[in-house]
Amino acid sequence: MSNNQLIIIYLIAINVATFLTYGIDKWKAKKSLWRVREMSLLGLAVLGGSVGAWLGMKVWHHKTEHRKFKYGIPLILVAQIVIFLLTSCKSKQAVELLSSIQEHQTEQEHSPNVFLVMYDAEVGKEPLLMAIKAYKCEVIYAYNIINGMALKKPEGRTLEESMRYFKKVKGVLTVEYDRINHLVEPVKPKLETR
Repeated sequence: MSNNQLIIIYLIAINVATFLTYGIDKWKAKKSLWRVREMSLLGLAVLGGSVGAWLGMKVWHHKTEHRKFKYGIPLILVAQIVIFLLTSCKSKQAVELLSSIQEHQTEQEHSPNVFLVMYDAEVGKEPLLMAIKAYKCEVIYAYNIINGMALKKPEGRTLEESMRYFKKVKGVLTVEYDRINHLVEPVKPKLETR
């Protein structure tokens, strides 16, 4: 299941739950029962249930006169729509910026023999290790903090064809150049005198 599908399922679930929670709270109000806290109702809207909250207010005629809800829920809904539009739409400027960053990255100096491979922790590194052995690569460094390795391409292979090969290995997330960064000014140690 893709990330987009999971997000859609989450949004449907949170909005249905929020809508029903508003209905239950209205029912409890009529029966003079223990109520759902206002912060919980607003929290459901903030967590993505703003459409369900707004519909719950309209359908159940609930919290329509409380200022926090009368103005807060539409404000939360508008803010979430704006955030969605800003994160999902690719403007021409954003696309140009992304392509210029990618051009700069390919022009940036990198190691002619070493590349970096990041792998999925859930899949594990076993498929990657088998591919390294089959392709006759050398492990330069296995990172402990992140799920990744620095690999040296085998003799007789180009860096690009080696990187293409490892992009197809099960569980591999990214294959990147091992970039070389030069310090603008060398670090000069401070000498302490007493």
